[in-house]
Amino acid sequence: MKTLLLYMLCCFTAAQGFSQDCTVNVDSLKGTYTGDCKKGKANGKGTAKGTDEYTGDFKDGYPDGNGKYIWQNGNWYEGGWKKGAFEGQGTLSKKGVNKDDSVIVISGYWHKNEYKGQYEKPFVVTALSNDLNDLSTRKLGNSKDEIMITVKNITGGASNLSYNQLPKARLTDIQMISGKYDQLMPDETSSPVSNKYIIRNVTFPFHAILTFETGSLGTNLHPEKVDVEIFENGYWSIQVNIDN
Repeated sequence: MKTLLLYMLCCFTAAQGFSQDCTVNVDSLKGTYTGDCKKGKANGKGTAKGTDEYTGDFKDGYPDGNGKYIWQNGNWYEGGWKKGAFEGQGTLSKKGVNKDDSVIVISGYWHKNEYKGQYEKPFVVTALSNDLNDLSTRKLGNSKDEIMITVKNITGGASNLSYNQLPKARLTDIQMISGKYDQLMPDETSSPVSNKYIIRNVTFPFHAILTFETGSLGTNLHPEKVDVEIFENGYWSIQVNIDN
């Protein structure tokens, strides 16, 4: 009898330890918590149930790491978390307003609960030459799928040269790796010290090696290369300054 009572006491103590009073800092998850605990807060892996439910990683009482959150209405998010907010890669599934509406699924990358897009970084543009003084990329909008390229030679002392003394850098080759485009057109807005080009009707993701040259036309001096990888559709601008 004593052995049975001791066994039951041990089981009760273990159960109490497993479902200990461990703080969860999200109001909608306050109710019951089962899982790892440290210094009175949910830490490690666990499940919290309040009006909503979350199962996954916790840190200092917040969802942090990877886990799945289910709202009372059946919507859910599964993926990365940081201090109680969507962070990193994840998928949000939401039911439509009406029962017959299809489920809306949003997958991609998140930062502080805000959806950032399908890709963690919408572009990666890398200089492959040492003489590239500056390289900048930005998205201008979503009105068209084009890439505008501006290239400028900023040779040391160029500010003391007149326009006709400074050879303009040129885009001379596009080596396609993935994606495609229909046309490469010189832009009429090119200035006396730079050349502009428009790559039209781009199919994204677009990945190519761009080659630029300076010096007199036809001399093929100082080829400079840029690795361009753009994942997201839109109208993009790439500015290349070459120091020669």
